[in-house]
Amino acid sequence: MARVLHVGPCDSPGGMATVMQTLASHPPIGWEAELLASHVVGSPWAKWRTYRRARKELIRRCRSTSERPEVVHIHTAADWSWWRKSRMIRFCQQASIPVIVHIHSGKFARWVGTKHSRRSKSIAALLSHPQTQGVSLNETWRETFRAIIGETLAINNPIDPRIQLFEGQREENHLLIMGRADPTKGHAFAQELGIHLKQGLPNLKLTLTGEDHADEPWIHAEGWVSHERRQHLMETCSLLLVPSAFEGQPLVMLEALAFGLPVCVSDQIQDIPSTVRSARYEDLEDWSQQVLNVLKSPPSSEELYEASLPFLIENVQGKWKEVYESF
Repeated sequence: MARVLHVGPCDSPGGMATVMQTLASHPPIGWEAELLASHVVGSPWAKWRTYRRARKELIRRCRSTSERPEVVHIHTAADWSWWRKSRMIRFCQQASIPVIVHIHSGKFARWVGTKHSRRSKSIAALLSHPQTQGVSLNETWRETFRAIIGETLAINNPIDPRIQLFEGQREENHLLIMGRADPTKGHAFAQELGIHLKQGLPNLKLTLTGEDHADEPWIHAEGWVSHERRQHLMETCSLLLVPSAFEGQPLVMLEALAFGLPVCVSDQIQDIPSTVRSARYEDLEDWSQQVLNVLKSPPSSEELYEASLPFLIENVQGKWKEVYESF
């Protein structure tokens, strides 16, 4: 059976890790998959050591007659994530092993700059190798990347098959934001929005994951939550907020749809399903109006679930099989 090795932050909290775990747990027919962690939450030194160990293990496996993968599937963001992964990509190319470069970051294009930038030319040259295939998260990103780093394939993020449509009663006026404690995720704005909405909705509640502190008693900061707690929140809250400054394709948005949970996102997020509401980035009045509209007249859970169907793992697996077997 052919083997694909996924390399990236599979043990770190976040959507990229969830995507890696879902793809590795449900490889295409005729393939088996393994994970190699290249990142750890901790100090810069701990991160560097983890990367060095991962690169060493990648080299060992690629030189092994029994463990050599048919394809290496590298998951990357921008900035230092790219620079670390680029060394791994070059090694795979030198070892004549096909490599997938799966770009997850919503700020990748901004970080790359114009097609004439030194960074753009370097990345484009790396992706032009005959045994290398770049992958973007949707058609909008594919078009964006085409102008600066060349052609990529568009393949959606997959939804964990354990997620099921929830058709029970949801709590009234309970807002939810999920994500790591990063300023770009919009936790501070979500709290500002909640305080603004509270004036007209006295029973409003706001739950934050990723953050462990809140100043208001009706704002619940829960830090990083378990899979079970995450599912409970998705099944009981009224509306998911994604007020991020940028995202590639927020997995939490897709998962919410599969649960039947309405979603409102920042207009900085591209190519969203038609059932997802969009509000202008950090525009308090626009966000307030959009949220109130959804709370007053939410879409049906069945309509939301239907919008998630293209992202189910069974609808994504076949595309990866085509890519893996195209080399």
